[in-house]
Formats: sequence, C-alpha cells, structure tokens
Amino acid sequence: MIQKARVLVVEDQEAERHALERLLRLAQYDVVAAASAEEALEWCDQPIDLVITDLRMPQRSGLDLLMQWREVRPDTPFILATAYGDVDSAVRAMKLGASDYLTKPVEPQRLLQTVRQVLDRPPPAAEPASARPKPSGLGPLVGRSPAMLEVFDRIRRVAQTDSIVLILGESGTGKELAAAAIHRHSQRAAGPYVAVNMAAIPPHLVESELFGHVRGAFTGATDARVGRFQVASGGTIFIDEIGDFEPTAQAKLLRVLENYTVCPIGSNEEIPVDVRVVAATSRHLPDLVARGQFREDLYYRLNVVSIQLPPLRQRVEDIPLLAETFLRESAQTCGRGPMEIDPELLAYFLRYPWPGNVRQLRNVIFSMVVMARGTQLTLADLPADMRPGHVPTAPAPSSSPSAATLELEAIERSHILATLQAHGGNRTHAAAALRISVRTLQRKLKAWGLENYLLRGGGQDAGSG
Repeated sequence: MIQKARVLVVEDQEAERHALERLLRLAQYDVVAAASAEEALEWCDQPIDLVITDLRMPQRSGLDLLMQWREVRPDTPFILATAYGDVDSAVRAMKLGASDYLTKPVEPQRLLQTVRQVLDRPPPAAEPASARPKPSGLGPLVGRSPAMLEVFDRIRRVAQTDSIVLILGESGTGKELAAAAIHRHSQRAAGPYVAVNMAAIPPHLVESELFGHVRGAFTGATDARVGRFQVASGGTIFIDEIGDFEPTAQAKLLRVLENYTVCPIGSNEEIPVDVRVVAATSRHLPDLVARGQFREDLYYRLNVVSIQLPPLRQRVEDIPLLAETFLRESAQTCGRGPMEIDPELLAYFLRYPWPGNVRQLRNVIFSMVVMARGTQLTLADLPADMRPGHVPTAPAPSSSPSAATLELEAIERSHILATLQAHGGNRTHAAAALRISVRTLQRKLKAWGLENYLLRGGGQDAGSG
C-alpha cells in the first residue's frame, strides 16, 4: 500500500479549516488540522510531510509558526495562505524558508496544484554529518563569531525577564529576527507576537495604529479600532525603526511605557495592557536627542537593556556559515537540487564590504540561485553591480569622508540605483526589493542629491499610476 502524504492544515476559521480538510482528503491526502499555531506545534514531533497555514491568526502568526517549527524540523515544507494580499509578508515567508504562498479565497485547483508541486520537489540531499556545518544560533539568527555568541547570550538572558529591550544595528543586521528570538525564548512565547514598523506607517495614523481609536474619533473613523498594544497583550510588541517615531506621539508612548495603559483616540478610558516591549532602530538615537527629534526621557525609558547587532563586515568569520545556510534555503525554495559555492566566490564574499549586511547576502544568494545555469555558484553569477572591477557611476557626496567610507557608500548607491532602474524608478517596488522603507530610500536619494532620479513628471513614485 502506498503511504499517503500527511498534510497539517492550520486555520483559525472553523469553516475554512473544514473546507480545506475535505478538499485535501478527496485528493487522497492524510490530513490533520489545528486551529492555532499552538495546536500545530503539538504535531512538530510527528511525521508531517507538509504544513499549510494561515498567515494571519489572532495569537501567533503563520510566520511565528514557521520560524519556531524550523528550529525543530527545518526540512518540513510550508505553504502560507493570506487574505490580505500581503506581498511583504509573503516575500518574508519565502526568505524564511516557506515553499510557496496562496492568496485567499484559495482556489481549489490552485491549492492542489501547489501542494503537488511542493510535495514533488526532491528533499535536500543528505550530507555526511562531518561535512555539514553545525548549526549555531537562535532559529534563523545564525552565527559562530564571538560577537554573535555574545548576542545570543544576551538574548537568552534578557528573554527570561520582562525588561524593555532596545535592539541596535545597521539596516539588514537581523534586528527583527533578534526580537522574535527574544519572544520565542521568553515566558510569553505562548502569547501573541506583534511587529509594527514605524517607518511604514503614515504619521497621522501612528497613534491609531498603536493605541486604537473609538468610532467617530476623527474624520473617517467609522468603526472602532483596537490598537497594536492591546492586540499584543499577554505577549510581545516589537516596534521597529523607533527612531522614525512621530514626534507628536512620543509623549503618549512614554506614558504607555510608564503605566502600561493605553487610551484610544477619542476615549477617556485607560485600558491596562500586559505587554513586553522590544524596540529597534538603525539610527543613532543620542544624535536625534541632541537635535531635538527624539525625547530624551523616552530614550532612557527604552534603553533599559540594549543589544547591539554587529554589521556583517565585523563578523566576517560567519560569512561561510551564512552563505551555506542561505544557499540551502534558496535552492529548496526554488526547487533546485544540491548546490555549492565556488571557493573563489566565497573568497570574494569574505572581501566584500556588504553595506546591506546579512539581508544583502541573503538576497544576493537567492538572486544567484534563481539565475544560475549550473549547480555551482561562481563569480560570473554575481549581480553586475557586485562583480570585481565594477565602477559605480553615481556622484559622490559633497562631504569628505574616509576612503573606506566612500567605497561603502559608492557600493550602496550603486546597488540602490541599479534596483531603481530594474523597477523603472518605482520607489515603492524598489524599497520592497531592497527590504527598506520608502522613507529610508527617499532619505538616501536626497542625501546623494538624487531625489528625482528616474522620476517621470516630477511624481513621487514613477510607474505607480
């Protein structure tokens, strides 16, 4: 008798969960189901061939489930489903190792086709234990360098407390992964993990997004809204890019951190919230304080325990481990067989300054795997703007930094301008591909005197019409 593939369906809506179960059973799959990420994790030690999970769930999200499951069973394929057309989250899921994603309402034929394709992909080839790098780190946050071992130690220790944590580091160093690791290793792991990126929220919506509002609180508030702090109660809220926090809302955030109560816009009711706060920034907050752009009392309230993530150029010894990890993930995501990195390419990786840090390394390897003709990545597979001898054409800044700084900024400019060209000047699409906010992209272009680069008709987002 041929053994049926076992599929775990994770969906908090009962009707949708039962519909998926029936459809998959009719297609001759062995189906088990869970109503939450917590229930799904109980199956982690059982033979599961595929997990299909909703992305948005009330407590832990599908991404939370994916990250925690991969710590125990890294080879289990995942398909994520979302009703929100959330491209950023879908891309992030693919980067974290998801095999595919679907948008709701899920079309039965599309679902079954995707399931067949994912299950038909060959598993990663087994390697001798002696040849396989030993995993080191906390889930997807990996490394063996002394700097990262110190980071892991601080995460484990602070996770056992409810202290506010401020994560510092350049863009692309893994601040969000560190925040998620703090939550997973804390006493609040069974509670919700809510992430909010301040740079992605329009200034006039910041207070409503975080603290909520009552119906009629302002023009357009036709319904009441529960803020992110209330949603995160019992768990952790991660506030990314806290340095971009709207100045007029900083006093209200300080009050919340002092009293752990929120007052929705238009209400006089103080609502208690039991939440652990983790914040992160790539900006230098003391400089913002000195310029009057960030409240000094809020800075000291946030900076209770800090974790500094090193840039990739300061942890070069981790590059081989990271490159191999990303290569396996990318090959599996793309349905490729075993792949390897040419020693000459790896040596170049060790010399390259990586202005975009770990995120850039991951994206470069993913891009190379997608485009590679063979099973070995070589220097010829590098993106054109990263190849040895490439000379960036963008103008240098007017200041007089060191030669090393000029080189880093030139490489960063070249990468950003090439991405803008690839997306026809569209700021929104280019920022998504670069994994930075549109605001950050605009700030960089303005600093280089290139705020109108590739814009047509003087608009803010060429090609968005």
